[in-house]
Amino acid sequence: MKKIKLTVILMLTTSLFVSAQQFGGNRVVAHRGAWKVDKLPENSVASFKRAIELGCAGSEFDVYLTADSVLVLNHDADFQGLDIEKSALAQLQQKKLSNGETIALLDDILKILVSQENTIAFLEIKPSAVSKEHGFAAVDKIIETVERYNAEDLVFYISFDYSYLQRIQEKKPNVRVAFLNETQNTDNIVFDRKMSMDFNYKIFKSNPDMLDEARLKGININVWTVNNPNDMKYFLEHGVDYITTDEPILLIEIEKEHIENLK
Repeated sequence: MKKIKLTVILMLTTSLFVSAQQFGGNRVVAHRGAWKVDKLPENSVASFKRAIELGCAGSEFDVYLTADSVLVLNHDADFQGLDIEKSALAQLQQKKLSNGETIALLDDILKILVSQENTIAFLEIKPSAVSKEHGFAAVDKIIETVERYNAEDLVFYISFDYSYLQRIQEKKPNVRVAFLNETQNTDNIVFDRKMSMDFNYKIFKSNPDMLDEARLKGININVWTVNNPNDMKYFLEHGVDYITTDEPILLIEIEKEHIENLK
């Protein structure tokens, strides 16, 4: 495959990114919360709490802005037959998750986040299907909400929409941001110590030199979604900063073995 061309700017300052080892003592990021083992709803308050209980370094979740400007968690644009961006919160709350919860609010998550110091949030801002303006409104409200909870040190902003990340950097130049990518197209994207890589694992495995190059440049690396034990070992050996997985318990155990083998 064609090697991805990266434009890299070396920063002279020290890295803005906190080592994964300062959070949970591991590199494990629970994908949409730690939902699988206990059959919890994805992107729920319960799955987020479970990731913290497991001691995961991070927990990823997805955020949309409703029609009445409320930030809610869900992976898909549709929530049980309702278009989130075109629905009011009251409409969405008429639906229940499998454990009886209503759709989670970003406020719910941030309240929990700032009550502990073990796990950080990988906050994915979903691209808007309504308009660019609606997407930017979501970005601005997310920034304001995180700031209101004084949670900036515990949040990693991630998105497939590069313009969202640029907007965040313009408003908050010292926060953590990472570009999500699952294709080989990274045109016009500058990766440096302020813009991390958050790539699908297949990209890194088909371009192994990229991992070494990024590490040399001090670029923070997260890889997703890694559920196979052999792939987990591969990325641990390559020293990535974070590994996002649907199997956080398995990855925690594999990382412990990896660390023991290094002694």
